[in-house]
Amino acid sequence: MAEDNKCTVQGSLKSVIEEAEKLEQYDEQALRRFIRLQVQNVDLDTWVYLGPSGDYVLVPGLFCSCNDFTIRVVGKREKCYCKHLVEQAVSERKKLYKTVNLESFEEYVKILNEILTQNLTSTLRRKLYSR
Repeated sequence: MAEDNKCTVQGSLKSVIEEAEKLEQYDEQALRRFIRLQVQNVDLDTWVYLGPSGDYVLVPGLFCSCNDFTIRVVGKREKCYCKHLVEQAVSERKKLYKTVNLESFEEYVKILNEILTQNLTSTLRRKLYSR
């Protein structure tokens, strides 16, 4: 079990930040796969990791839609976070991410729905690569 089950919101955020600060070697290409989603007039802190084998939704320090988070963090409670949460914190600190401004809340929901049901977002990829 993860450190006496200290996987509280505050404990998890602290753990992710501490791990990110300790990470000396990192894959810069992987860190550039993080996308911060912004919707006009809506205060959200939602990120997407565009992976080579699937995309994941992240809420920094709290949630990732990857299998490791679902199985080892939520299910077995072996740890408080997955590697994507740590890498997202590093990507943000080193400013290696992209920000995508979405036109509507409906577009935001569509992207999240694609990732959560298909493990891939064609909507966000089109938006990124058609600029």
